Amino acid sequence: MSNNPIQKVTLVGASGNLGRILLTHLLRTPSLQITILQRPSSKSSYPSHPNLTVHTVESWTLPSLTTALHNQDAVIAAFPLHHLPSHLVLAEAAYASQTVRRFIPADFGSVDSRSGRARELVPLFGKKVAVRELLEKLSGDSGGRFTWTSLVNGHFFDWGLTNGFLHFWPLDKTRPRAHILGRGEERSSLATLGQVARAVVRVLTGGEEIMEKTRNRVLMVQSFCVSQNEVLGVLEGVMGKKFEVERVDVEGYIRERKRVADDEGRDEKERGEAVEDLVFALGVVEGDWTKREEFSMELLGLEEEDLETVVRRVLEGSEQEGKVLGDKFMI
Repeated sequence: MSNNPIQKVTLVGASGNLGRILLTHLLRTPSLQITILQRPSSKSSYPSHPNLTVHTVESWTLPSLTTALHNQDAVIAAFPLHHLPSHLVLAEAAYASQTVRRFIPADFGSVDSRSGRARELVPLFGKKVAVRELLEKLSGDSGGRFTWTSLVNGHFFDWGLTNGFLHFWPLDKTRPRAHILGRGEERSSLATLGQVARAVVRVLTGGEEIMEKTRNRVLMVQSFCVSQNEVLGVLEGVMGKKFEVERVDVEGYIRERKRVADDEGRDEKERGEAVEDLVFALGVVEGDWTKREEFSMELLGLEEEDLETVVRRVLEGSEQEGKVLGDKFMI
């Protein structure tokens, strides 16, 4: 693998909730030249910046994408992994470009997709494994020229706190409430969108040593590792209000939501919400990265964030914007 620093980075999915934050942090890094890759149908607009280029690919095919990625050093996929072939062909094009040295797939996982239980409950995680397996093969075929790094960060905390994904509803001023699994004492890793973006930038700009230590690896990062009860306590303290709390048995909840998710007779929206609930539950029971060998905060030089500070920032920002952070992005 070349020892030259990463300079030219292509970002795919720059208009999404994570993509927008990634773009902001990438553009704050003077050494990077950023290219946004988009389809002709895209209606997204981006800020004018001397280090930013927007490239429209006429077709999402291997030849077209390979041409678009030629002379790029790294590719970041930040678009939902619902359509697996779109991600596989992007990885193949990055490899075929002969210049891309690092590929960051759209993992950014709420849970570790290698978990057998996660793949059994939520088939989408199998797609993440399929992308990773292809990247491993391509890296081997390249003799080390082409490498990858997968970031697993737990649930997006700032995003999930305001749209109900984390099963807290603080924005309902008349009835703030929480849905707690079990005793609420299980600790799980959670990350803000900004923390995830900082991790991506550290991987790409950390120099030769970081590039070597993060090649072909899963890295687990977080903003903090806390329990549902801790989040509830901070929310009640910051807002000065008691929440209405419903506590449910974890395994019973998972069984019930899996039954709904698998029921083909149900409305698609209802089934989709059940899948999101399963992802939430998995993040609670399987999401403590501090116990894992892939925990990489020290490696990347990242500092944890303060839970109360983040909660205050999220709630104040939501009030100022008058809206939540957006629709469901990726799990």
